[in-house]
Amino acid sequence: MRESRIVPATAALIAIQVIHGAIPAKTNAEGYTGLVLGSIALVASIVALVGLRRERPWARTLSGVTGVSVAVGFVLYHALPIHSYFTNPYFGTDNIGLLQWAPVIGAIAIGLWCGWEAFVAPNRGAVTPRPA
Repeated sequence: MRESRIVPATAALIAIQVIHGAIPAKTNAEGYTGLVLGSIALVASIVALVGLRRERPWARTLSGVTGVSVAVGFVLYHALPIHSYFTNPYFGTDNIGLLQWAPVIGAIAIGLWCGWEAFVAPNRGAVTPRPA
């Protein structure tokens, strides 16, 4: 039962990345960092999902690492009010509203969900019995 939750988490990670990319955010701060790293994360997510469906042993780890990387990346790239060539902060930017923020928050949450399902959830049931 627990084993199957990583598949929908990874599928949701792919979906939220595509949704984020499809929603226009008219900012002038963005360089190629988001495009390049976002493309790498999207490909890694797709590879992880295919690996999970084929029951490859490396796929769970790839999904978790990709999910946590996406979550951290979205925080660093969009959620912190730090302006640089490598960031595209949404705070204090005109033309950025709920439509643009929703996928950012979703990507952070879903990325953490993938990390949870990959690294924490499999170990929750593994309790070492104590001697009486």
